[in-house]
Amino acid sequence: MRHVTRARNVVLSATIGTLALAASSARARPVEVTDPRYHMNAITMSIPDGWKFAGTVARAGGCHAGPAGIKYTAQSPDGLTGFENLPGVQWNWASSVTKQQVMSSMGCPVVEIQSAADFLVAIAVPMLHRSAKVISVGPLLPAGKAAIAQQLEQARQQNAQMAARYGQPPQKLVLEGARIRIEFMKNGHVIEEILSAVINCTESQLPGLMTQPAYTDRTCASRSVVLTFAPKGQLDAFMSSPAFTNVQGTIRANPEWQNRVSQDQATDFRKNQADAAAAFQRTLASGKLAGEQRIKDNNQFLKEQKAKTDAAIAEDRKKMGEMDSNAHQTALFAGDRGDFIDPSNGRKIEASSQYNHQWLSSEGTHLVQTNDPTYDPNGRTNINESWTELVPSN
Repeated sequence: MRHVTRARNVVLSATIGTLALAASSARARPVEVTDPRYHMNAITMSIPDGWKFAGTVARAGGCHAGPAGIKYTAQSPDGLTGFENLPGVQWNWASSVTKQQVMSSMGCPVVEIQSAADFLVAIAVPMLHRSAKVISVGPLLPAGKAAIAQQLEQARQQNAQMAARYGQPPQKLVLEGARIRIEFMKNGHVIEEILSAVINCTESQLPGLMTQPAYTDRTCASRSVVLTFAPKGQLDAFMSSPAFTNVQGTIRANPEWQNRVSQDQATDFRKNQADAAAAFQRTLASGKLAGEQRIKDNNQFLKEQKAKTDAAIAEDRKKMGEMDSNAHQTALFAGDRGDFIDPSNGRKIEASSQYNHQWLSSEGTHLVQTNDPTYDPNGRTNINESWTELVPSN
């Protein structure tokens, strides 16, 4: 059986894309994100009918991995418009050289970032799109900014009460958000994307122990990174369309799943705190690092820390890429689609996976798809064109 269709990477006009989006937004279908560990639904939502969707609850390893986080991707049929939610990450910093060395020995070097804008520019964007161009960086929208300010004020009041109760100085709290607009290339199209994130940091002044002086300790974490994308010139219209705004009101979390995650996080937090405290005390007792704190070549040490930080961020970037690749493969499988390579130029083309043999025309506009291994369209189909057989992408 043979089937001729137009190649997926042919540039579509903005008018056709807009009409297709409007038609799909008139209908919706329910989707859900399932937690593979608990075997239960985490969230439900509705997306435009015909869109691709993939989601999971991510529990990445490593010292920068946050708690269990929701990850999902919803894309239009051509993959050029959509929105995603990515799990948050966490990092630590301390002014104590000894603490820095302990953290480094545990494979978790310190990271000196304490603003949402720096997090997006230095970590999130490079992890997602290496060649992206940053167009603008700014605060959250007014509603989000006001909500964050209210949360910060409540957190500061609670922190002051706890400090007074235990006779300790209050911690320094940071809670802020940022939005960044970027551009990058995808399948021959210029894509605009807006990413937003909220980070919180808790900074404490800790007393010295034994021969160690007092030091500053800071723990930071990002909430989910939310991103929305569309072809250049269409992003703002998409974010105001029912295809996007209607979805936001349908997202529902499963309370049973939330309670289960909260309980496990509390258990993990207590264990991690105990492990870290034990490692720190062992290091101080051994005396191996006491002299190193006063070494003259501190600049060399800081240089090594930067190299390890870069390596840790690169590893996280790799893991995020693997997660995105898995989501892409899930979307392809759900739609009976597959990636194929044009051997003449290495171009990747998405086509139906129901055919074992794909022949691309010399003009790159048509595909001949067949399950007949002996069939060759050269000289048979549109003699004005030559045909090249594509190879599956591994």
